[in-house]
Amino acid sequence: MMIQSNSLDARLAELQQTKVSELLHQEAGTGLQKTLELAQSAIYFADYVIRMVEASTPLPQPLACQEGCYFCCCNQVELTPPEAIFLGHYVERYFTDEQKKELNAALNRSLELQAGKSKAALARIRPPCPLLQDRKCLAYPARPLVCRAMHSIDAKKCKSAYKKRDLTSPPYYAHRHDIFFSISQGLLAGCRAEGCQAAPLELARALLDYGHQPQPVARWLQGEEVFTGNSLAKGHKK
Repeated sequence: MMIQSNSLDARLAELQQTKVSELLHQEAGTGLQKTLELAQSAIYFADYVIRMVEASTPLPQPLACQEGCYFCCCNQVELTPPEAIFLGHYVERYFTDEQKKELNAALNRSLELQAGKSKAALARIRPPCPLLQDRKCLAYPARPLVCRAMHSIDAKKCKSAYKKRDLTSPPYYAHRHDIFFSISQGLLAGCRAEGCQAAPLELARALLDYGHQPQPVARWLQGEEVFTGNSLAKGHKK
């Protein structure tokens, strides 16, 4: 589930890239705190921009998304390294031992399903996110930017597309995707400029790497390639 957009707002991307540098070079805070702030700053910035845009130009139709609607959660999720750390830390801190065990099994099942399949083939299968349980996200407060970008103004079409494995997107507001996409690109650019691993990652592989590699945050900040698998899209490099 990579944000598809034909419009990169260079100014938003530049502002987020600058924020990355500011956060990583601030004197206060531990490495973990700074890294968590990288993801949080991008999330807060995107939410702020969307509120400002929609305050000046109200939406002609309300969003159809509501609790228990899970169709957009049945896709492959891509995220940036800071978001992977933010999500991994959330799991580490708030999941019970039993939940961690169940999640680990779900992550491995997801990787087994992906093996040998193209991105297009996986898109048609519409596998559920490993964090989806009882139609709810187990890590909703820490969900990645791409998940926050997903929305619809026609819930019936979402359901129909899911059942038919139709890849046509239900009606949505392009400006929301553009904002999240631009800020995500700024986050990656900022990490790259600071010498940190910076490429879109596949959620299941990234969470397994975070949980099983020693000192993932410190090593990522030092420029090591902590996350072993890039996104499902070919051609991404550090």
